Amino acid sequence: MAKILYTQVITEDPDDLKELEKRHRYSHLFQRVRMLRLLKSGEATNLGEAARALGYSWRQCQRWFASYREGGTEELLKSRVHERGRQELVTPEALEDLKETMKRGGIATVAQADRFLRERHGIEYAHPDGVGQLLRRHKIKAKTGRPRHEEADQEEQDAFKKTSRAGSRR
Repeated sequence: MAKILYTQVITEDPDDLKELEKRHRYSHLFQRVRMLRLLKSGEATNLGEAARALGYSWRQCQRWFASYREGGTEELLKSRVHERGRQELVTPEALEDLKETMKRGGIATVAQADRFLRERHGIEYAHPDGVGQLLRRHKIKAKTGRPRHEEADQEEQDAFKKTSRAGSRR
């Protein structure tokens, strides 16, 4: 394998790298810029030395350097924190459709929401509470009407509301 001449491969000026390092001092991207500066200035002659100086593995520094070679400092400083962890199963379109259907009163329970996503969008959650957790994460609550007694007289209730409001305005 050919030896990499880091001082020639890294095109940025050491002073510019130092400024960039200062700018990212309190972020997780700081060590990436520091690695470049160490290699460019000659303080570290290879990735192994740079890795030891930074307290990272040789493999991690190799990944960082590969991303630098691929797209320069712009690619090296691209944060991928948001890519970690599990990705949401439901698409934004399916979620919006679910919200709209719930607003119209077509869905009142978690089981109905689960069935809706499965049948309409082909999204299946492994556990029945998966949809419940989805609704809680997005702060979506069941849109149900206020319960009415089947023998309640609507006209009598409206008349009561009118008289009780008039009496409270004195």
